[in-house]
Amino acid sequence: MKKLYEKSEIWFAVGWIMIYVIVMGNMRANFGESSVLSLLALILIAGAITVFIFKNNLSEKYGLERGNLKGCLFFIPFVLLSFVNLIAGVKMHYTGSDMVTALLLMALVGYVEELIFRGLLFKAMEKDNLRSAVIVTALTFGAGHIINLFTGQIAFETLLQIVYAVAIGFAFVAAFIKTGSLIPCIVTHSLVDMTSLFSGEFSRTMDILISVVITLVMVIYGCWLLKEKKLNE
Repeated sequence: MKKLYEKSEIWFAVGWIMIYVIVMGNMRANFGESSVLSLLALILIAGAITVFIFKNNLSEKYGLERGNLKGCLFFIPFVLLSFVNLIAGVKMHYTGSDMVTALLLMALVGYVEELIFRGLLFKAMEKDNLRSAVIVTALTFGAGHIINLFTGQIAFETLLQIVYAVAIGFAFVAAFIKTGSLIPCIVTHSLVDMTSLFSGEFSRTMDILISVVITLVMVIYGCWLLKEKKLNE
């Protein structure tokens, strides 16, 4: 693993993205989000990446330390985003041990996706061209949500999710650039995914409206975070 990393950080990142998408796409499609098997597969992926990062003293590089969290408006847009799934009310999608398993899986999804998209991929590209790194990581994060088609999500909902996920990805990478920490992004991402397990039913009109609002807020917030940063580096 270290040899591939030293040879090409970009291919190292792409490799982990492919492993994550293929493995978890199949696991969630075949066994579901409340399956212990799905959770174990994700734990192995998260564990492998985490051990590699800490073993090679890369925790600061990949934002697993506190960083400088000042000047981010207390991450108010992220706080609001964390609970947007509850706007339509609360509905239990699972019960008992299934809910516990699903919650753990969703928490880990946020952690792993932040590490591979905002951590590994962004950092691999940042040193060559910051603007391209921001754009590519935001777009690939959005495109990565195609995986939800394999879990039974309808195409229209997935398309909306891809659009606002690109905007969220942009805001997240802006926060990482601003603070040097992925922790706010990980916490927000995990909470968004976890609260989706309690989300009520949205009408199509409400789906579109919320997607538009999320997209606008995240783009504006991301631009505000980067207002003093030159992206043509």
